[in-house]
Amino acid sequence: MLFYWIAKNQRHAVAANLRALFPAWSPLRAKWGSWVVFWNFAITYIDGLRSETGTGGVDWVVEGMDVFEEIAARPEGCIILTAHMGNYDIAAPVFAQKFHRTLYAVRAPEREPEMQALREKELRLKEALQPGFKTLYNKGGSMLGIELARLLAEGNLVAVQGDRVVFDVSPMDVKVGSGLHMRLPKGPLFLARATGAPCYPLFIIRESWRKYKVKVFPELILPPRKRGESDHSDQVWANAILEVVRTQWRQWFVFEQLLWREEEK
Repeated sequence: MLFYWIAKNQRHAVAANLRALFPAWSPLRAKWGSWVVFWNFAITYIDGLRSETGTGGVDWVVEGMDVFEEIAARPEGCIILTAHMGNYDIAAPVFAQKFHRTLYAVRAPEREPEMQALREKELRLKEALQPGFKTLYNKGGSMLGIELARLLAEGNLVAVQGDRVVFDVSPMDVKVGSGLHMRLPKGPLFLARATGAPCYPLFIIRESWRKYKVKVFPELILPPRKRGESDHSDQVWANAILEVVRTQWRQWFVFEQLLWREEEK
């Protein structure tokens, strides 16, 4: 409750996303919805701490095991498109070993340098325990796109979160419905288009008390590229995320406004 009231900008952003997603909602219902999102974020954060400290584990269910096995069996590098849902900090190291090759997860750096240093130290300890899981940070001027393309060409897996526009990330605005627009980072889609790597949407969803589901979707088929024309791949990409967000809005942990509607004329 304390952090909910302190984080004024964040709770207003969550409420704005919900009102754009559900235009029939009243302002009061959207405020209630933002509280639910904060509450679920707190629960998943505590679940993560319990798992890391060994004071309590979580149970996992995989929906789409046939697709999961398909990813593991493919010899070429693949992109895993995910979003800020559930608790990817727990899931990524656990499931990386199931793919029998290295999984590189891309993250945005922390806002404060001191926190970033602590976070990197924590992640390096995790990587020592799970050699098949690596973390890369999307820092300005790091030429991360070239590095990710190289890793994909070598047959590795790259997990990208396609739903947050923070710091110096270049945005793209996509129309995803009647009057509904969504702002997403350009980088993940550009990586998929430039490399031609197969892309699989995968989302982590909290189902109940210390129980999580990994929901894996079939390969995302993007339209053929057209020189000088819009190929609408951004709409396919955005709707792959929005489809899950619409039903799992309670645990879409994005605290910036990414959704808005056109004003009625």
